Amino acid sequence: MRQIAAVLILLALFITLVGSRFEPSDGDRLAAISRMTFAKVRDALPSATKMAGPVNALRRELPERLEDRVKARLDTDKRLTGLEFTITADGATIKLQGVVPDASARKRAVAIAENTVGVETVVDELAVPE
Repeated sequence: MRQIAAVLILLALFITLVGSRFEPSDGDRLAAISRMTFAKVRDALPSATKMAGPVNALRRELPERLEDRVKARLDTDKRLTGLEFTITADGATIKLQGVVPDASARKRAVAIAENTVGVETVVDELAVPE
């Protein structure tokens, strides 16, 4: 509700300011209006204790090892849900091992691994049952 009120206040201020003609002496009024607008928006936002941690804290949870990055990307792909992969890294080379249901899943897994940052080569050892 407070966010809606803040947006409505900003909209009213914008219409008022755009509809009027400014003179050089209006600078102080404009500064006062901007301070008031900033305060209203700040008060409408949730408190810092309710918000998530800083971006750097979130980045610490991202995988740093190459095989972990590939694994995270494979795990988040909806078309590969439920498939188990063994992923090993040797420098910038990734080896994919496991069983996939069909050739399209195999192609998708290899493409995801190839397009992961830091991967130069993918060794495909995925098996497709006949």
